[in-house]
Amino acid sequence: MAPMHVEEFRIAQFGSRLGTRWEGERARERLESLVRSLPEEGQVRLSLHGLEVLSTSFADELVGKAYQRVVDGEFGDRTMVLETPSRELAEGVDVKLAQRRLAMLCLRDERWELIGLDTPALSETLARILDKGQTTTRELAEELGLQMNACVNRVARLAELRLVRRRKIGMKGPQDIFEIHSILEA
Repeated sequence: MAPMHVEEFRIAQFGSRLGTRWEGERARERLESLVRSLPEEGQVRLSLHGLEVLSTSFADELVGKAYQRVVDGEFGDRTMVLETPSRELAEGVDVKLAQRRLAMLCLRDERWELIGLDTPALSETLARILDKGQTTTRELAEELGLQMNACVNRVARLAELRLVRRRKIGMKGPQDIFEIHSILEA
């Protein structure tokens, strides 16, 4: 797989204390313009560094709405990841993503966690994919001790949420076999 094109979007460029939907709407226009400008499998890293306050209203208007459009496929196969210096600063984003039934990778101190909608099954499967960088549904099912259908369903949900990339590479009986890639750079 070719190296991923990653662009940083520093939210603090709009101020260190962000609170209103109107501010979030202005920022979202710039964010969505950046997303559209990326190559097909590009990624935007939303940085919370430099912020003191990020309200849930601003977080929903900027991150929630833009990420909803990413998940809905309006920006092709592009992805978004959140970077934060502290878990507390990302709480507003976490709450709003969960309300929208979305999940996003959040990086803090070079470690990732899932924010928003999270289940043990999604986290377990995603952790294995991120650790490996690349795998197949067949390998993943064996490693996790899952039936192939259950593994394919988990991977499909992760792909729908734009947390992994998958590509059909064959079939085993009636079941499709997918190659799965992490959306994080190795």
